[in-house]
Amino acid sequence: MKTIPLNIMLSYPVKWTKQQVLRDIVQNFYDDIGAKNFYKLFKTKYIPEKKEIILSITSKGFSYEWLLHLGASSKQDKPGKYAGLFGEGFKMASLCALRDYNWKIIMRSRDWSLEVCTLSSTVDGKPFNQLAFNVTEGCDHSTETVLTIQSFSKEDASLMEEVVLSFYSPGNPLFERCIFENEYAAIYERSILKKPSSMPSGLKLNGEGIVYIGFQARGSFYLPLVICNHRFETKSRDRHEIYFGTILDMLIDTVDYIDAKTSCYLLEKLEKHWYDYPDTKEDMDSWYSLVRKLIRKIAFFGPGLIDDFVKRYPHLVVCERPVNLHMRNQKTQALAWKRLNLPNVRLVQDSFSLFGYKNIVELCEDNGGFNILRKPNIN
Repeated sequence: MKTIPLNIMLSYPVKWTKQQVLRDIVQNFYDDIGAKNFYKLFKTKYIPEKKEIILSITSKGFSYEWLLHLGASSKQDKPGKYAGLFGEGFKMASLCALRDYNWKIIMRSRDWSLEVCTLSSTVDGKPFNQLAFNVTEGCDHSTETVLTIQSFSKEDASLMEEVVLSFYSPGNPLFERCIFENEYAAIYERSILKKPSSMPSGLKLNGEGIVYIGFQARGSFYLPLVICNHRFETKSRDRHEIYFGTILDMLIDTVDYIDAKTSCYLLEKLEKHWYDYPDTKEDMDSWYSLVRKLIRKIAFFGPGLIDDFVKRYPHLVVCERPVNLHMRNQKTQALAWKRLNLPNVRLVQDSFSLFGYKNIVELCEDNGGFNILRKPNIN
């Protein structure tokens, strides 16, 4: 056995929650198995009397050298394929697990095993404790990769179950009927299983729906859907909850990877946003762009879907956002005419003109709804 120092002091100012620690531990198994087989091959077993949990997979395993260096990751040359990337998660997770939660981590793969420990050291004559691995090589070769966490409570085991659900996989119990799936994106209906409270959520989109980015749950959604984009990047190395605007950007990006039929499905689910416009030119947190992109995807790549859509939604009329005073006056008069003559007609954004819907101003004009200026009659 040899002790390998990691040159990461226990005083290093990083603070991860238990959920973050467990997520990064599970992530190493997830990236080894892959999303498709995660729920088939990944096993967890909690032993209450020993207060330990055992995580395992059957795989070819890996060298422990990948766990020694910050920034050394076998995944860096394959973006969009893995949940991890920076090669630092296991080190930081081990540090917080040992220092903050008194969890003892033991891991084995191929012909080696390691135990997370501490090592006394000095820097410029000052004493420090640093993170280290006790590594044993030459073990009997194993076809399993196994990680054991000791001093693990029942509450911790429950949290582990929730963490496992936060990873994308077709076998996830939170997923129900598959609407669409390819190597870049997926859309599922939500199952009746209640979403764990530890799942990321947001005020503006809070609900039973879940947004997965980079194979991990990153945010909530008000519709009972699971929307996954494996290639979207949040421009942040931190995998905490993301904001409304970022989720909108992710949804807009997802339209590039889905087909026209799925776009039509999403468009109907987003019915209450059909008449949304940005509050200002600089307003990016608007559903307008997403609805517009879905409509364009349908119009250009699934024109055969339009007739069926119009049959189911015949009472729509386009109302453009006025850009000058003349258009504003026309819109005001047209809306007044609509209230009297077409009270059941519903207004939608300008992109719906690609489906052949008429414009409210043009409709008003064709039906004589505008005031007609005439010379005064002296009689």
